[in-house]
Amino acid sequence: MTEEWFRTEVLPRVSSARFLPYQVRQLRSEHLPAMLREEDRKSMARIAGDLVKVSARWRCLPFHYFRYGGYRREVSAERACSYLPETALFHRFLPRVNRDTIELDDKTSCKKILASDDVPQPALIASGDRHAGVMSDGEAVALPDVLDRVTGFERVVVKPSRYSSGGSGIVIVRPGEDGFDLAGYAQQWGTWLVEQHVPQHPDLDVLNPYVLNTFRVITLLREGVAEVLYVMLKLGGAEGITDNSAAGGMQIRVHTDGRLDRHGYDRYLNAHTRHGVSSVPFSEHRISRMTEVWELAARCARLFPQVPFIGWDIALTPEGPVVIEGNSSPSLAHIQRTHGGIALELVPALRSVMDRPII
Repeated sequence: MTEEWFRTEVLPRVSSARFLPYQVRQLRSEHLPAMLREEDRKSMARIAGDLVKVSARWRCLPFHYFRYGGYRREVSAERACSYLPETALFHRFLPRVNRDTIELDDKTSCKKILASDDVPQPALIASGDRHAGVMSDGEAVALPDVLDRVTGFERVVVKPSRYSSGGSGIVIVRPGEDGFDLAGYAQQWGTWLVEQHVPQHPDLDVLNPYVLNTFRVITLLREGVAEVLYVMLKLGGAEGITDNSAAGGMQIRVHTDGRLDRHGYDRYLNAHTRHGVSSVPFSEHRISRMTEVWELAARCARLFPQVPFIGWDIALTPEGPVVIEGNSSPSLAHIQRTHGGIALELVPALRSVMDRPII
């Protein structure tokens, strides 16, 4: 009971206090400038009226109104209220939905659980902490020697095993060529892992060949049944190594038959009909093997019954989909940029799995 009280009552208040300065910085540096650049925005009187309605509806400061472009003339007050605030999801719902996330959020543990069910994923080459590494065969190795033991891989991915998000800490290394300092990396990030760098399917390569572009697949597990709620393709920027929007990327809604929406959206909600490095219009492109992506996400969801609401990052290789990782705090911004306001459908779904007993 003490642990439950601390997790559901204390931690949300502490994290909310830390979340506020972040939202203020985002508002000042990104969302307000985007509003001021918008030519087709509402009058200040209408915006003020919307803010009162949105604040009353969600009982929180309406930062999300600016994040999702509620000030645009085309967005009614009712539609603005349909956008779920990050404050509500991450501080009211998720602490009572995803109640035991340790095995999912630790990437090494997650990979081992997925491997126990033969889920396709990039091969785990090594893992470790600030003191030593362990190769996939269980052999302990000094940190400076880990990458010297990597054979058979032209490129590998080094990333933090815990406490990272938004692509932070991810490095692509060519063993024996780059002179990567794993010991220094471990001192900065603590626990880490090295895994295979996988190629991507030609259907994604034609959209952006410079980054491994992945699907974010949102699943909900209810009474043992895994349901795919939302799917979007994350296209990376022309520069960088990840597909995150902070690195210049964008997200596009993907339909069950592999069709892409006409528009993809960057972090400023600017609509794009194609990627900057590609001549292929999104609306004319279809991704093959999407049924396999859906089925793989649902299969993975059933392996983590303590975490009903998960965002899976899945890459599509020439051989089929592989799971990169699962996220217990799926990006709400990704979902609502591509699907619009989802509060009316998502909130009842989350409430249906709140406060389930920890098995």
